[in-house]
Amino acid sequence: MKKIYILFLLSILLGSCNSYYKSVSLNKVNPERKKIAMNFVTTYLEKCDNKDYSELKGFNISKRFKAKLNADSLKKSCENIAFRNGKITVDQLVSIHTITDIKDYADVFNIKVKLEKSNTPFYLHLGMYRDQNYIDFPFYFSAEENYYKTIKKKTP
Repeated sequence: MKKIYILFLLSILLGSCNSYYKSVSLNKVNPERKKIAMNFVTTYLEKCDNKDYSELKGFNISKRFKAKLNADSLKKSCENIAFRNGKITVDQLVSIHTITDIKDYADVFNIKVKLEKSNTPFYLHLGMYRDQNYIDFPFYFSAEENYYKTIKKKTP
């Protein structure tokens, strides 16, 4: 009975050691997906710079994310970004991470950006579904390259 109990505990322990997410090689990702992510981020930041709070057109955006991109919330977000960071310039796509759960069908694109008010590396995390390249959450700025590590640090 003890052996079964030890084997059971060992299997649970080893199962919990598996990573929650995995890194996806940039070479394995369709160039079109990378281009869509970079274009979306560039367009969003250009709209902020130009104080143009109109609808983002030409992108497949999930309904949930689109609800957050109305003129009022876009204005508020852009003003907050400008106040905290100054002008933001898109640098490069650094990495892509995906959750290892088989039910998950989205990737997080980690894009390095340059901030006017700081020289420290900063990243914008953008979610994108693998099906028809719908853009969704997260749309999140952090100093950590990996979005999942950032979230893990925030939760106690």
